[in-house]
Amino acid sequence: MMNIKQTLTVRFILVFTVLWIAGALTIYWSFADFRKEEFYQRLHTKAITAAKLLIEVEEVDALLLKKIESANTFKLPGERLTIYDFNNEEIFTTDSEDSIIVDIDRFNDIRINGDVQWKQGEIEVLGILYTDQFDRFVVISSGQDTFGYRKLDYLSNVLALVFVLAVFLIAIAARIYAGKALKPFAQVIEEVGQIGVDNLSQRLDEGKGKDEIARLRGTFNKMLGRLQAAFDSQKSFIANASHELRTPMTSILSQVDVILLKERESEEYIHSLSSIKEDVRELAVLAERLLLLARIDAFKETFVPVRLDSLIWQATSDLSKQFSNQIVVDLSPDIDDERFLMIQGSEQLLRSVVVNVLENACKYSDNEVRVTLSLEQSELVLTIADEGIGIDDNDLAHISEPFFRGTNTQGFSGSGIGLNLVKKIIDIHDGQYFIRSSIGIGTSVKIFLPYKHF
Repeated sequence: MMNIKQTLTVRFILVFTVLWIAGALTIYWSFADFRKEEFYQRLHTKAITAAKLLIEVEEVDALLLKKIESANTFKLPGERLTIYDFNNEEIFTTDSEDSIIVDIDRFNDIRINGDVQWKQGEIEVLGILYTDQFDRFVVISSGQDTFGYRKLDYLSNVLALVFVLAVFLIAIAARIYAGKALKPFAQVIEEVGQIGVDNLSQRLDEGKGKDEIARLRGTFNKMLGRLQAAFDSQKSFIANASHELRTPMTSILSQVDVILLKERESEEYIHSLSSIKEDVRELAVLAERLLLLARIDAFKETFVPVRLDSLIWQATSDLSKQFSNQIVVDLSPDIDDERFLMIQGSEQLLRSVVVNVLENACKYSDNEVRVTLSLEQSELVLTIADEGIGIDDNDLAHISEPFFRGTNTQGFSGSGIGLNLVKKIIDIHDGQYFIRSSIGIGTSVKIFLPYKHF
């Protein structure tokens, strides 16, 4: 398995190889086309010159032209020249061996197209149509481009050699470049590796850069901030949960120890057991809420359609047995279809929301508690209002934090976990809630939940 440095090096080499091959092939093919064009141009010039001498110059006949051609020191390798009249009869040739074969189809092709090029083995042949005032002649000029092909071979050898050397140099350069490019990442890895549970407050040095490395360091620092906040919250939660669980358990053990000191009247046993029962109930409620808080995200996978009004009536019925407050439930006339009462969610969690808010309203008030369910656009609005002790403005900003209790609630039982649980449940149901309160006047909690058509 290659690391990133090796992968980058290999990719650099592959990219260079592809580009080099494409460039080398382009150069080679361009030069090959140029060689061919240049050689056939030489054949064309040779053919035109010989035809003019034989046909247009009266003093030159076939014998003299042959002597001229044999005395030419600038002949092409394997050069052959043949001229035919309008009947395709040979009137001049330097091809004593008749090595260039021209059939009737080739003659017709030349007479129609003017210039025709073809190869016969290693020999390149050009046929042209030469026209004077009276006749139309076919001139066949051929030869071997030995020098051109030698140049082409030399070019291919140079390109191959340069490619090998270039790949070697590119591999070295790519490895050095990849090492330098990845050095900042190695520094980030080293710095992150030094951060553990004991020093979560430590941060990476972001410097003053604005490149991807600086952004990566900034992202790591933000993540570390979230981790530190979550870790601190977890430690605080564990500490507070331990304290809250210890209080009722200590109270129960203390009462049991007192009872066991001596025999007592039955009324005293009944009183003590009732007190113990209340402590056990509070302990059970606290344990249930802690369990819900710990696994609240798992409920999202089991969301089903839930009728909110049914949960309200169930909670009202249960709490009426526990508290003496009069609980008035008011359903808005706008809700004229039971489909508007349906919510996609967890019945257990939503029941916990209603029970927690309604229990607080009853606990902190001796007067009437009013529950209102209305419809606003695409949301159900549950409002629970009381005329109780209210919440101080300074406490209101922290009221949803875990285990936080208002400064005026010392005389009331509770753990301070209820509203934190309510907030988390409403969040995973894509809802919102707002609290308005005044000391001595009362508290109003508004919960907005999106309804679903089923």
